[in-house]
Amino acid sequence: IHERLFAVCVLIFALLVFSSFLSSITASMTQLRQMSWKFDKNLALLRKYLRMHAISPALSIRVLRYVEYKIEKNSGEVRESDVCLLKLLSSQLHMELVQETYEPRLAA
Repeated sequence: IHERLFAVCVLIFALLVFSSFLSSITASMTQLRQMSWKFDKNLALLRKYLRMHAISPALSIRVLRYVEYKIEKNSGEVRESDVCLLKLLSSQLHMELVQETYEPRLAA
């Protein structure tokens, strides 16, 4: 009887761990879909703008390619304006952060 109880406990524990793992994967996939949806929506809006204003196909392609290039180039870059928690810093702490951020570039 102890073996059966142990087996049931192990199965329940395994079920909880697996459901937690599955929930984590689902949340990550949802977040990725939302990010992709925002990008696709903005791109569709740009295409609509170009069509509504009768922009030539050659210029439209150039604009779309450049926008995609800039988004890809900036995707790994984190700017100060992207980090909303930096607004909570005191002015002194913010100035020190800015100094250490840009000092290597200014010294070069």
